[in-house]
Amino acid sequence: MKLILAIPAAGLLFSGVLGLNNISTTRAALRTTVAVSNQSPGAVEKTPLSTQKAPRMWVNKKQVFKGESLHLHFTRPHGAYLGVIDPQGHFFYVVFPADQSLGKLTPLVSSEQFADLEELAINTACLKADPYVSGVLENKPVFTQSGTYRFVMGDVLHTDDERFVDIVQVHYRHRARRPAKTAVAYAAND
Repeated sequence: MKLILAIPAAGLLFSGVLGLNNISTTRAALRTTVAVSNQSPGAVEKTPLSTQKAPRMWVNKKQVFKGESLHLHFTRPHGAYLGVIDPQGHFFYVVFPADQSLGKLTPLVSSEQFADLEELAINTACLKADPYVSGVLENKPVFTQSGTYRFVMGDVLHTDDERFVDIVQVHYRHRARRPAKTAVAYAAND
């Protein structure tokens, strides 16, 4: 009886080892490109792919205060969805297709309009977005506490793989005024 169970278990173990070997081979293939050299026929040169990608979303100011506008910049083409994660980890949909609106949940701009934008101005005092909470059918304020906010842009935002989304972090201070710069006075020695 034990032998009957041991044979399928050994088969699963063996197939799992083969599967892991294929995964590592596939990952290695993704990390390198193969180029055929013109100098010697049949010679193959491996060139590592760059792990850095050019940012498709960025901000000029990394710190904003209550009531200030935040300007997100984009290179086109870019993702159709934009979301933001507050310091507590709550997710809000900011941009999504207009036909997916439900109740009073509306995008700041629709995905259709967003596709043509290279810049989006967001006022921290009045941004309301879809809190993506079951049963909530109206937009809620996003900037409600100090901390780091993460803007996420892509065609699919529900992924754990950050290679498929663009992320920008902004530090928000929940007070109405930016601290005044301290003036430095220099006295002339006569």
